Amino acid sequence: MFARLTALCCLFWLSIAASALAQTLSPEALAVHGVNRLSFGPAPGDIDRVRAMGFSAYVEEQLAPEKLPEPQALTDRLAALKTYSMDTVQLFRTYGPKAPGGPRKNPTMDEINAAKGKAAIIHQEAAQAKLWRALLSPRQLEELLCDFWYNHFNVPAGKGLTHLWVGSFEREAIRPFVLGRFEDMLLAVTRHPAMLIHLENWQSASPDSQQGKGKQRPLVEIHARELLTSHTTGLEPGKVKAQDVNSLALILAGWSVGSPRTPQDKNGFVFDEHRHDGKDKIFLGKTIKGAGLNEGLEALHLLATHPETAKNVSTKLARFFLADDPPKALEEALTKVFIDTKGDIRAVLKALFASPEFSDKKYAGTKFKNPLRYVTSMVRASSRPVNEVLSLTEHLNWLGMPLYDAPGASGYKETRDVWLAADAMLKRLNLAAQAGGGGLPCWSPGSYKAVEPLDAKMLAKNMGLTLSPVTGQAVEAAQPGFKAGVLLGSPEGQQY
Repeated sequence: MFARLTALCCLFWLSIAASALAQTLSPEALAVHGVNRLSFGPAPGDIDRVRAMGFSAYVEEQLAPEKLPEPQALTDRLAALKTYSMDTVQLFRTYGPKAPGGPRKNPTMDEINAAKGKAAIIHQEAAQAKLWRALLSPRQLEELLCDFWYNHFNVPAGKGLTHLWVGSFEREAIRPFVLGRFEDMLLAVTRHPAMLIHLENWQSASPDSQQGKGKQRPLVEIHARELLTSHTTGLEPGKVKAQDVNSLALILAGWSVGSPRTPQDKNGFVFDEHRHDGKDKIFLGKTIKGAGLNEGLEALHLLATHPETAKNVSTKLARFFLADDPPKALEEALTKVFIDTKGDIRAVLKALFASPEFSDKKYAGTKFKNPLRYVTSMVRASSRPVNEVLSLTEHLNWLGMPLYDAPGASGYKETRDVWLAADAMLKRLNLAAQAGGGGLPCWSPGSYKAVEPLDAKMLAKNMGLTLSPVTGQAVEAAQPGFKAGVLLGSPEGQQY
């Protein structure tokens, strides 16, 4: 086995430097490229369907996900996840820390730990829901965008009470806006309790406020700094003015978590005027009049419509859908669309997919799959019924990508250099061999016995792969039960 894996490694590294000359993709090749980039990987029949309808029609279809009915199999899987339909307040009331027999203001540490253990199901079910949607939803672009934006506004499950809300954060603050206006999503994520806890704004108070007076360092600037940098403009923290960070922190002072144990709390957010400073502030060179909650709305509007935000968001979308180092001309064109449409994400994506750069042959098959895309793409292409996805979350943990638990402000990175490492490659190739041999537990839950090996020719057809002579010879030379594993571990199997 080790010799085979070593050979696969060599095959990968030798072939990865190959590149195609720049030219426009044929309609047949564009269908393969398009399905790969707008989905978690082609399922059987996807490529033939897009070739028949045309790539432009496929783009229009994916940009209007509300018109694509979800299959009953997906609806049933999501309905079986008991926390999936709970909103932010319901999740806290059911799984938040509280004393046995009723709510209490100051629960003990033992009570908090016990509640946290019980609440682990929320994180687990959120991860299962993401995988079921990635595998079964026809709204593949919407699912990719949910993952993209979650990483952009990353909230890891490991901090404070955020473990209660990773699922509701995506459902309430991200999913409704992934093809809408950036400003609407920015407001939704900024005021969501998961973000307020993660970046510690929930306890921030102006030093001059009723709650802040007499306290040592009552003002918390973390949320303001991330809003100014990774969430909007993309500038390095050292390149933003300290005055702007301080002003935004004062503007957001009072944006806090509600009292979800009380019946008055409907969404987990509250503006606490006793923490706020009502004076005027200078932010990004403009005067924001003291107006309580409305100050924050005005500041978010300035950030959402800032030219640097347009450039940052447009470049990240181009990097996600086209290339790790997207062409400058495309970045500039998308930035202009973002500005002209006031941050209409659907319009930016439509321009991206219609651009000559997207149809340029030199970008097809060059993106390296991150672990989530690698695992889901092989399962989608397998034509095998999936009985459970919990084991897939364990594969992702093993490959270094636990769902909803990325560290840092920007979540998991998308570029090749992050995921292409020797130890990670060995794990991938082991997984490729296991999957190719029919040994993924999701196909045979409970038994841990391999079912029939996957058919390499069927996989290549479903995935739309055109194999290099080197890969073709390696697959042909492999033993019958190992051919599909060689294919999945090849450069073609790991790129899209």
